[in-house]
Amino acid sequence: MNLIIGLGNPGRRYRFTRHNTGFLVIDELARRNGIGLGERRYKTRFGRGLIKEHEAIVAKPLTFMNLSGLSVGRIMKVFNLSEQDLIVIHDDVDIDFGRIKISQGGGPGGHKGIESIQEFLAGSGFSRIKVGLGRPKGYKDTSDYVLEPFSDDEKILLEGIISRAAESVETLICEGLQIAMSRFN
Repeated sequence: MNLIIGLGNPGRRYRFTRHNTGFLVIDELARRNGIGLGERRYKTRFGRGLIKEHEAIVAKPLTFMNLSGLSVGRIMKVFNLSEQDLIVIHDDVDIDFGRIKISQGGGPGGHKGIESIQEFLAGSGFSRIKVGLGRPKGYKDTSDYVLEPFSDDEKILLEGIISRAAESVETLICEGLQIAMSRFN
């Protein structure tokens, strides 16, 4: 069984901000695979179901980004899952807008949610789906940029990007890391 976590911040204020890209992908992945997100336990909102015939849990932490490890750790412990079962979807400012990069392991790259997960798990062997935001232009602080809503130009492209990211998760689960990386990176 895989646990697919989309990173973001809870609450209406953050719903369509760049930092909630992981949440948007989880919503799309759940929708296209008929998985409800009605469970609220273990500091997560989640659902269980099949992704292309593979058993999976899709989840969104109910903690803020910097405490994502708490949510991830709890749900992993309850379902007795290992790092190899975990796929984390998150935004990345070091990747061009709309580009997807799949990886396994590696450092947090300044992403506080990934840092929190790695600290809580004491490891980094999980898979990651990074959705590019691009470097902000004219911003002194990257945190301001990621906490703002997508621009009008970005919104035009967003549906296709989110759909492609959901497809990358399905490919990773069904066909493996190497094929997913060659197809989406």
